[in-house]
This record gives sequence, structure tokens and C-alpha cells, in this order.
Amino acid sequence: MKRILSIPILAFLVMGCASISDFSRETYRKGFLTPDSFRDGAMGVLPLSGGEKTDRYLDKAREIVRKAIAEIEPRMRPLDLPLSKTKEVWSEQEFVPLKNTARFLLQTELQQVDLAEGATHVLIKGRLWDLEQGDILWEGVGESRGNLFLFFPMAPASFEKVLETASRGLILKLPTRE
Repeated sequence: MKRILSIPILAFLVMGCASISDFSRETYRKGFLTPDSFRDGAMGVLPLSGGEKTDRYLDKAREIVRKAIAEIEPRMRPLDLPLSKTKEVWSEQEFVPLKNTARFLLQTELQQVDLAEGATHVLIKGRLWDLEQGDILWEGVGESRGNLFLFFPMAPASFEKVLETASRGLILKLPTRE
């Protein structure tokens, strides 16, 4: 009997299991935003942007974020409008070409991809703009960290799986959802 129980326990210790934690959160919400606020307006999504540290991940990251948005929030449509850099504040002239495409606009930025304490760590920042008013209505962070094996030897989870968790977490925090 002991031999039968020890085999599954030994297999679990050797093989371990995957663990990807979602630390996504809302960081700012203007006024009394409810999902009803977004029912009438068209919603667009700019391509995921990034900085020098995340450039090598951007192509795959854009594909994963686009897929997550299509699954979770199909009312949002991807826009292929290149903006040079993600900005905290845009000028009025930068809004002009966007006003005809959507009422609300989600801007995302891949801010961090690294290995920390044996785990893959991904951080995505998101902003939801009201293009009519030129205001940021909402800000949030999609953040996740994952290990493939929880026991020795620990191995980081793949970038793709951790990014998928972070992007889903960010989208689920949007005020457009019930």
C-alpha cells in the first residue's frame, strides 16, 4: 500500500506543476464609469507599444494581446494606427485622426519582461481614452509572474503563457465589463 501511494507523490515532487499568478489591478478610474457608459461608443485598441527593453518581445506580445481582446472583449476592434511612443498625455493634433475611428481608445504598453527569483515576470500598462473629451478615463496594470516547476529545479514559465495571463487580467479589469 505504501508503495502505491509513494509513486504518485514522488512523481508530483519530480515533475512539479505550473503556477502563473495574476496581479492585475485598476490604478485609476475617472468619476462614475460603468459598463453602460461604453455601450453606444465604438471602442478601438492601438497596437501594443513598448520600450527598448521590451522591443524583442513586441511582435509575439501584440499577437497574444490581440487574441485575448478578441476573446474577452469582442466589441473592441484593433486599429492599425502607428504612434511613435506611448505617452502620458497626447496633444490635440494627435487626437484628430483618431476621432473618426472610435469614441473610446485602449492604449497598451509592454513595460517589463524579466526573470526575477526564478520566475518570468510581465507587466502591461493600459489606458482607456475618451477621444471626444481628450481625457484618460481609466488606467490599469496587467501583471503576472509564473514558474513552470514549483519544486527544485525551479524553471520560469514561458513568456507567452505569462503574457497571456497578464493581458487577460488587464482586459478583465476594464470598466467596459459587468
